[in-house]
Amino acid sequence: MLGIVGDSGTGKTTLTHGVARILGQQGVTPICLDDYQRFSRAERLARGLAGADPDANDLTLMATHLEALRAGGTIQKPVYDHDTGILRDPEAVAATGLVIAYGMLTLTPSSLANLFDLTVYLDPDDALHQHWRFQRDTTERGYAPAQVLAFQDANDRAARRYVARQRRHSNLVVRFHIAHGYERFPKESAQRMEILLRQTANFAGLAPFLDQVERRTVPGMHLDRAIIDADGRRSDRLFIDAHVNQAVCEQMIDLIWPAHLGQPHVPFSLPATDSSQVAFNPGLTLLPILVASMLVQRP
Repeated sequence: MLGIVGDSGTGKTTLTHGVARILGQQGVTPICLDDYQRFSRAERLARGLAGADPDANDLTLMATHLEALRAGGTIQKPVYDHDTGILRDPEAVAATGLVIAYGMLTLTPSSLANLFDLTVYLDPDDALHQHWRFQRDTTERGYAPAQVLAFQDANDRAARRYVARQRRHSNLVVRFHIAHGYERFPKESAQRMEILLRQTANFAGLAPFLDQVERRTVPGMHLDRAIIDADGRRSDRLFIDAHVNQAVCEQMIDLIWPAHLGQPHVPFSLPATDSSQVAFNPGLTLLPILVASMLVQRP
């Protein structure tokens, strides 16, 4: 099981889809844990609750369902329509192959971390996060711009209180930074990526790749070994520059991905509609490959 954690609009769904595409849709069961809302959007707002507030979520049912999926069972998962904010009828979900559980409270309580083979916490810069969330909520979830801005402070307070504390329990922490020169177009541009790899057996399969980066022979990538990170945990810190080119990424994938599994499907070309956009994003290309590789090579 893979657990992905992060505030609303930090890229959890994007990473889930990327890992599923690489490992094969037929062998992956994604489950959105933000569906475990107790109330409709209107009811939640009337009660003064943010979506990340544990009181707004049925965490007991969520934990029971995660345990059942870990055991290979089938659950009746609640469904929260994120476009309309309405609770819909539950749906049957069976564990087939890899289960990817993603949400704001994936590791709440922290004991749930024991259910997962790998956990990833997504932590973009504040300005980038606000832009991502604003674009998604106004274009995909039916919010008016004024509504998004009105809820922003309350949502940010809830994230700092309830979501951020899960970071210390995650195996992998991924930070996205706005690349120099792209400050006006944070959503559409490539981002500089910083990855904290908490030192566990999960990363043994990445040794050839990390050793190559550590020798400083890979343009645009850098590795700091055995730092003590902001959560007081021992980590290796990997930096991937926004301007790493596709050829370098292809070379690194040969080191990251087990050769006996063949070449993973990687969408190297991303849509570009105007001059403010870039056609290749090295961080978003390599991240799902790194995560998938850790899963298939875990001890």
